[in-house]
Amino acid sequence: MKRFKDPVYGYIEIDEFVAENIIDTAEFQRLRRVIQTSYSPLYASAVHNRFVHSIGVYYLGKIVTSVIKKPDELSEMSIDLTRYKTIFEYACLLHDVGHAPFSHTGEFFYLDDGSSRDKLHKEILDLTSDVSLKDEIVKRNYSAAPHEIMSAIVGLKIFKSLFRSDDERGFFARCILGYSYFNNVNPDKSFLNCMISMLNSSLIDVDKLDYLIRDAFITGFDTVAIDYERLLKSIKIISKDDKCKLVFSKSAVSIIENVVFAHDAERKWIQNHPIVQYEAFILKHAMERLNHDFSLFCYESLSKSGKKLNKKFKISLLSDGDVIFLMKNCFDDELIDEYFTRNKRRHPLWKSESEYKAIFKPFSRENFEKLENEFEELAKYLNYNNMSYVINDQALLALEEDINKSEAQLNSSDQTLIKRYKKQIEQKNKHFRWLSCLKNFSQSQGIDFDFVIIKADQFNSGFGKVAFDELEIYFPELSDTLKFKDVANTLSSEKSERDKFYYIFYRRTKSPVNVKKLARDLNHLATEECY
Repeated sequence: MKRFKDPVYGYIEIDEFVAENIIDTAEFQRLRRVIQTSYSPLYASAVHNRFVHSIGVYYLGKIVTSVIKKPDELSEMSIDLTRYKTIFEYACLLHDVGHAPFSHTGEFFYLDDGSSRDKLHKEILDLTSDVSLKDEIVKRNYSAAPHEIMSAIVGLKIFKSLFRSDDERGFFARCILGYSYFNNVNPDKSFLNCMISMLNSSLIDVDKLDYLIRDAFITGFDTVAIDYERLLKSIKIISKDDKCKLVFSKSAVSIIENVVFAHDAERKWIQNHPIVQYEAFILKHAMERLNHDFSLFCYESLSKSGKKLNKKFKISLLSDGDVIFLMKNCFDDELIDEYFTRNKRRHPLWKSESEYKAIFKPFSRENFEKLENEFEELAKYLNYNNMSYVINDQALLALEEDINKSEAQLNSSDQTLIKRYKKQIEQKNKHFRWLSCLKNFSQSQGIDFDFVIIKADQFNSGFGKVAFDELEIYFPELSDTLKFKDVANTLSSEKSERDKFYYIFYRRTKSPVNVKKLARDLNHLATEECY
């Protein structure tokens, strides 16, 4: 037995087989060099990695497997529960083994065209021979995060000796992906779905528990305490309505609320903080350039054998350090320079979603929608044409040239093309007016016409999730369960009509900037625009 000293849980005991055949491998050790969060610009101590997080999730997963057992009513279950508990523990340990560098910033580059998961899903299907999963992916619109799909692929390929059958491989992948079995009337599958939800669910699982506890501990961010042992040891799998259900004992009600409180606080005040958002923006820009030149994000680059970048060099066991090396040596790029030289960084005109709403509160509903629609369309246009979200004279000049090229196409005899070009010109002229408005504002404030626009996710509380209300709490004296919403008078939250908001970053000077003037100018422009 090996012992790991963890700052959160104390000593964690790990079987020697697991340590030697999983943890000590190059592919797992790679996680020591992949940062856990993107919070270090805000909390300098937040440099913990995916390695310690994975060990922590494994530890919490072991607590889960120590308490769950087959319900007495399900004598017909045929699976080897001991064996499936072991596979669940492997999934806990390996759930991030395919994670991209720099937290979640780089993971979408695993997708070929930026949106489709088809190719990665096909590889999962080939590796597991899970016949039912193919239809389930389509019917249930399964769309795991790219790093989850890649982690399942790496786990199945590199650690294939861990599994004895296709069923074990399929269950392992489903645990990491959060893809439950559709045919859960089968008692075996129904029980396994309960286990899957304890690694990957929309509300409470061992992955979320570890990062909430660990992130708060490492950063020093003050949040509510989470009694993880009491929570996990309250878990019970019962048979109800002819299928298995995972429930929590009544003693865990207050802890469940604390988990949601902690998750809400981290999302709202750290993940959406403009400093965190801007650093992620710079890294995403750098990774986009690197992936364009080298196709850096793929299974081969994560493996020990590696992927060739050119005739002389290859990349293997891809980590944060590799990305930083390439950033420093491949490009002469002003944005990338901001990553290393922090006194050159732009700063946000407003610092939170609340301040954003307060600044633009005078807008009518119609004008506010125009504002956000234009921010979104403008950001898309800038990124598509310039591979950048930077708003400056260069972007304005490029837009003028683009308009002129489109106007030159109006000489075509094809009326369908003419109609299309007229619509494009109208849209580009609208972008030009909004960019000009920002330029006039910068001149009036004596600041550089040098902005960056970044979209952030609007905060919606976990207390508003359907899964939270439907969570089942077990009452031994009743030998029955009740839904959380029926037994706890807790906070509620309605989902906002909007799912986004925006930051604008600028080159800060010693003089204050009149943001209210910008709001008035944009409001006036929105009033004039006809959509």
